[in-house]
Amino acid sequence: MTADTISSPHLPRRHPDCAYKAIGDDGGLVVLSGRGEVKVLNPVGVKIYSLLDGKRTIDEIVAAVTDEFEVSESSARRDVDAFLGELAVHGMLAETARD
Repeated sequence: MTADTISSPHLPRRHPDCAYKAIGDDGGLVVLSGRGEVKVLNPVGVKIYSLLDGKRTIDEIVAAVTDEFEVSESSARRDVDAFLGELAVHGMLAETARD
């Protein structure tokens, strides 16, 4: 999966080999155990990552970020798209079938 394959109808989900831990209100960590990589998440990253369950669309994730962080939809979409692209590049998203 690459950053350009992610689109709004996609239902992104965390890679099953990733361990995730939120740390208070400050952020969190994602560990890809097979490769020993660690990604540090800020609060927005924690919110997005917590919603990557394969049941929510990108539009729903953008709406949740917009509501919680009181940012514009366009700003939230840029953040979500960039974050998902970064996760995809690092193998931290599972392949998901499209409807």
